[in-house]
Amino acid sequence: MSPRRTSPPASSAAPDPGAQEPEGLLRKYRELLAKHSVLVRKLGERTRRQFLTFKLSNWALETSDSALAMMNATSVVLANSRWHALGRLRGPWRREEDGAQWMVLRDVGQAEAAAVLALTEGGARVTRYRQTREKTPRVMEVRAERVTGHMQVQVLVLARDITEQARAEEELASARATLLEREKVRALGELAAGIAHDLRATLDAMRLRLELLQRDVGPTSQGHQHLDALARIVSDANARVGRLQDFSRRKPGTVLERVQLADVVHDAVDIVRGGIEHQARQGGHALRLDVELPEGLPHVSGSAMELRYVVINLLINARDAMSRGGVIRLRVFKSGKRVRLTVEDEGTGIPEEYLPNIFKPFFTTKGDKGTGLGLSMAHGVVTNVGGTLTAANRPEGGAVFTLTFPALKPLSARGGAR
Repeated sequence: MSPRRTSPPASSAAPDPGAQEPEGLLRKYRELLAKHSVLVRKLGERTRRQFLTFKLSNWALETSDSALAMMNATSVVLANSRWHALGRLRGPWRREEDGAQWMVLRDVGQAEAAAVLALTEGGARVTRYRQTREKTPRVMEVRAERVTGHMQVQVLVLARDITEQARAEEELASARATLLEREKVRALGELAAGIAHDLRATLDAMRLRLELLQRDVGPTSQGHQHLDALARIVSDANARVGRLQDFSRRKPGTVLERVQLADVVHDAVDIVRGGIEHQARQGGHALRLDVELPEGLPHVSGSAMELRYVVINLLINARDAMSRGGVIRLRVFKSGKRVRLTVEDEGTGIPEEYLPNIFKPFFTTKGDKGTGLGLSMAHGVVTNVGGTLTAANRPEGGAVFTLTFPALKPLSARGGAR
């Protein structure tokens, strides 16, 4: 009987390929699942950062004081809330560089976008606009720049309200101009100190010669009247040179006195009438002085010599403005508690843009023929005694200068004001 065969042990059995394959796939699946989880976490983190960035950007745009819009050639593509708020302000908005005007911000942005798109080369365009309708106009700065890349047909437009900045710039420019004027006045004072000394010596010599001529000419002759007028002119000129010396040495101003304005005007007209009318006749055009000086006017405070200079200066300016002749009218009258003097001419008038600056030092409309100091000094003389000097244009043509002074109370019998 043959021996019984037994089965080999399980451990020595051959490996089954079908049993190993599911185990390898499971391992790979788990690895892929782990990588997927990592990618999902990274994508979630990136999405969260992008969302936060979007929210931060949106918050920054919506809370910004600047109005921002993306525009194309025909419309507004996207804009923040500040743009919409600023867009509700009505114009007109006037562009400073050429004066062009638009009523609303949308039209302003459209014009700037079109200008940027028309440029052959890239770059930003910065322009200023003023709101001309309001009493205190706003100033807006608009910056437009073409978007780069695949969105080149679109333009970013940034609008900022720079009213306060513009006002600060204007104040700074005004301060600089004031400093420049002071420097000019200081230099003028140094120059005047030397010139005044020589002029005073010349005027003293003229005064002595006039006194000798007055002795030789009879008091009733017409020549004696001319000599008297020349003597007053030399005396006034001498006093003006003295004031110029006082100015250069920083001395106090003239001592004030009670002045009858009608007498001042009468003397000033008497001094310049002959010269003005004679010069007009030589030019072939008649020029006449029409003077109205009522009696019994109140006195004003000032210096007769200084005020006479002011009236003479205004008369000469009126003559220069009347190349075709005409009438220069002077009126002195009481107005309430004030005394007024008006000097009217029939000349060319004063350009409206010059009126705010006409009394500033060194401002002149005569070009090289003027110094820009006559009206400035006249204004100083009047304001220093508490009066006002204004300039305006007459509806009929020509200019009118108005001097207004506080009227003084009449003196009592004892010499004091009542």
